[in-house]
Amino acid sequence: MRFNPFPAMASAAVLTGGLILAVPAQADVTLNAGAKLTHETNVNGSPDTPTKVNQKSDTYLSLNASAVYYTPLDAAKTSYFIGQVGALTSAYDKFDNLDNSMLVASAGFYKQLSPSWSGQVTGRGFMRDTQQSARDADGFGATLEIKNQLSQSLWIKAIADYEDSTANLDAFSYTGETYGVNLGYMPLQNTFINLGYSHATRDFDTASAFSTTTQTLFADVSQRLAKSWYLNGGYAYQDNDSNIAGTGYTNHIVSLGLNFSY
Repeated sequence: MRFNPFPAMASAAVLTGGLILAVPAQADVTLNAGAKLTHETNVNGSPDTPTKVNQKSDTYLSLNASAVYYTPLDAAKTSYFIGQVGALTSAYDKFDNLDNSMLVASAGFYKQLSPSWSGQVTGRGFMRDTQQSARDADGFGATLEIKNQLSQSLWIKAIADYEDSTANLDAFSYTGETYGVNLGYMPLQNTFINLGYSHATRDFDTASAFSTTTQTLFADVSQRLAKSWYLNGGYAYQDNDSNIAGTGYTNHIVSLGLNFSY
């Protein structure tokens, strides 16, 4: 049983390139595109017990593109409106029934609260298309982010996210909450290291109560190769569980991507 393979806000974060590290001094539009290869050791979500023999691995390619608009809301340029539209598609090597695509539109506000503290709140709407029409869905969500700049090269962020997804088949509809913390570090001018943890829950609209929990530990490194080009690699460990005995499983995820931002 494969459930909640990624934190609820992961797809939106991919489209925007993650949380904003800085905002421009004036209105601007940023165009982003990326390609990423990801390998999962337990793509079918087979339980760990009594044996892992049924767990299957797969590799998939994800492509994303987005346009992000920023504009200041005050003369001091401490508040910004941020809007974005984007698309994400994933194609699997073996299990092509997992192929999916998504369109996302969002709008939010960024606020510099003090020299070291900033916050951002974002609302979004999305449409998801899959190879199984019963799983096709649309929905909405909201994210709150708080960042503390500990030093010029070190910062920490706390994240809270809510998502409501309505699928063609009620059993695949859910509401979900995700809470997480990220630690960012720039050891060199063009090198960014991100470490994090997230705790995601989903309550599905099934006849009998069914809820899932996913805990994720992750690390990734991004390296600027040239103007507007970035190479990134990451690893994530996921522990998935539900209120049904015998469905818990773990998953190891490795990824390598190339991103462009202009």
